[in-house]
Amino acid sequence: MSKGIFIVGTDTDVGKTVVTAGLMHLLRSKGYPACYFKPVLSGATLKEDTLIPGDTHFVKTIGKLSEPLENMTPYRFRTPVSPHLAAEIENIQIKITTIKENLCKLREKYPYMVIEGAGGLIVPILKNYMLYDLIKELNLPILIVARAGLGTINHTILTVNFAKSLGIEVKGIILNGYDPSNICHPDNKKTIERITNLPIFTIPKLKNVHVEKMEYGNLKEVFEENISIEKIVKWMKTY
Repeated sequence: MSKGIFIVGTDTDVGKTVVTAGLMHLLRSKGYPACYFKPVLSGATLKEDTLIPGDTHFVKTIGKLSEPLENMTPYRFRTPVSPHLAAEIENIQIKITTIKENLCKLREKYPYMVIEGAGGLIVPILKNYMLYDLIKELNLPILIVARAGLGTINHTILTVNFAKSLGIEVKGIILNGYDPSNICHPDNKKTIERITNLPIFTIPKLKNVHVEKMEYGNLKEVFEENISIEKIVKWMKTY
């Protein structure tokens, strides 16, 4: 048995991988034997006939994980589109049983698991199987990563309400790129807190952090200053 939490975004490119990498750094640097899992990844890079899942490589490096990339991301696609479409284009059949088997093997080795989705809750893994279906089957709580700026109230609250309507437990929200001097950011935070009654962490805009370029900039320092990993661990659920 292990404890886990699922990281989802309000949209694509909201910073899920950077946030997950920061959490993995905190967990492992503080002595928690944790591992990362991303079931499917689109937009992998081909290097010497091997598809490298960039997000997984980024998290693996900052978390100082020795686990092979293929164990943490069983399905890797070169085409940067939704997983179900990438699988169709590349003529690869995604099997949910394979995803679960890979995760189960990691759970046997690591007491703590941080699982990252692809985009938002309603991302098709198969044509008729969404990311939220996997989260429900795993019976895991979620942590939502959202933008801090204009539009985030609508995106974030829709995501929270939809998750709750499915019976998925939402533990908290991380607003990425938060700037207290921006007139709408503090108000966005207060409004989302008031409507959802959920705890919110904020992460300021990071410097020199690029997943594709494998640049970590000030990621470690920012997460050490702004995130209570003990609280995240308490949010994790045994599954």
